[in-house]
Amino acid sequence: MYARVTSFKVDPSRLTELPAKIKEMQPAARALPGIVDIYAAWRADGQGTVTAIYRSKADADSAVARIQALWGTLAGLLTAAPHTDAYDEVEHIVG
Repeated sequence: MYARVTSFKVDPSRLTELPAKIKEMQPAARALPGIVDIYAAWRADGQGTVTAIYRSKADADSAVARIQALWGTLAGLLTAAPHTDAYDEVEHIVG
């Protein structure tokens, strides 16, 4: 498996809009090639992270254009461009 972890910052005054935007993005996120699972987490100051697990790096790479479009859905809420880190090895621990 392969992981991408993206940090983002939402304007705290607009944080209440984030759950609805995420729900709106779910169908497109589920349709990403090779996606295994995605989690989004955030806190009251607007700092957040998205962890996306893919079957392979090739799957993740083929999803880049779609992911950029998904981030575009959040553009009005974000205070800066998201930052992504990638991880070549993933181990499932619980679940």
